[in-house]
Formats: sequence, structure tokens, C-alpha cells
Amino acid sequence: MIFTTEFDYEVIPPKTWKGPEDAKLMIVLHGRGDSLKPFREFDEELPLEGFTYLLLNAPRKYDGGYTWYAFPPKQGPEVARNRLKIFRLLEELQLQGWKLENIYFLGFSQGSLMSIDVGIRYPQRLGGIIGISGYIYFFENWLEEVSEAAYETPILITHGTEDFDLPIEDTQKDVWRLLFEAGIPLTWKEFKKEHEICVDYETPFIRNWIFANRKKRKSLASNSRNLIYENSLSL
Repeated sequence: MIFTTEFDYEVIPPKTWKGPEDAKLMIVLHGRGDSLKPFREFDEELPLEGFTYLLLNAPRKYDGGYTWYAFPPKQGPEVARNRLKIFRLLEELQLQGWKLENIYFLGFSQGSLMSIDVGIRYPQRLGGIIGISGYIYFFENWLEEVSEAAYETPILITHGTEDFDLPIEDTQKDVWRLLFEAGIPLTWKEFKKEHEICVDYETPFIRNWIFANRKKRKSLASNSRNLIYENSLSL
């Protein structure tokens, strides 16, 4: 059972339950003007055995849906406030018995920015961070805010080569900045797609990435710079 006072939410329970020791959680964050509603069947699009899915609505209403933050260049204050709300959500989940190492974030567009923002600052290791078709917001003192746990939390960032809403070149620059200024290990994956989540080959890749990292269960070397760069333009 999941309960939070921080967000409007819905829960998709796992199809198979092996007990609390094996419980895994995927927290899903939508994009601007959207809501949790399109993700109500996400367990079918990204099937992960034993996973519970926690779908969140962003706090502020916008254009018939919700938004995590204001348009650039005014996004900073809301990003920071919502980061703290997500931190408090993680505290609630721990009190309910969830292990941080079994908690994952998957965000699309705005949700990607929030997921990565949380992942590089949260003081303890998480199961993994998946950012889809988003960018990274760099606060003025962001390097000082990067936690040691960020070097041990697996991070996957994906983007579409035909994304005209958020050109891939902008996100590539952000990824290289994360890698070379902070030395944060991550996986970068390009897909031939627009501004969307592609269920044909993107979600299968994400699924395999999650299970591959769960099998490893190794701490990432905090002092190494490690980028796994993959290109799927032939798909």
C-alpha cells in the first residue's frame, strides 16, 4: 500500500507479488500540460515483473493538465520546491517500508528534468533514474549540490533524433556537461523518434537496462567518468 500527502497520485499494483523484500517501485512523472491519466496502462507499455507504478500529477494546473515548473528562464524556483516535495515523498515511502535501492524514477519531458534533478542531489542511492526527451536545468551552484550517491545511482537519458519540440543537440550538451563537469556516470541513448515515448523499441530498451543494472548491483566508481553511448538510428 502507498500513501502520500505530497501529490495527487494513482497506483498500479504489480501483477505478481513476491513479498515486501522484493518490492520495487517505479515513480512516473509526466510532461508539461499532461497528467498521470495517459500512464494508467504504463505497466503494459513498460512491463516490469514485481514493480508497482506510482503515477504523480505535478502540483500546478496548466492548460487542462499540470506543470512541474514555469517556462524558461523562470523554472528554477518551482524546480527547487518540487524537488523538496519529492524528497519528502521518498521519506514517506521509506516509512512505509520501501527500500530506496528499489525505487526508480521515470520522467518524460518536464518529468525527465525533475527526475534527473532529484537523482543527482538525493543523498542516498536510488534504484535508477530514467529521463526521456527532457533537458537538464543547471542551477548556479549545481556542482556543489551533487551528492555522492549520484555516482552510484544508475542514470539513463534517452532522446529522439527527430524531436522538434526539444532538439537533441540541446540535451546532448547538457549530458556532456553532467559527464565532464561532475563526472557522473550515465547511459545516453538516441532513438529515431519525435517528442514521445516509443513503445516499439524505447521501452524494451529501458526494460533491459533496468534488469541489467539490477543484476550488476555494483556501486559505480565515484571518481570515474563513465558514459555508455549508444546509437539506434538504424532502428
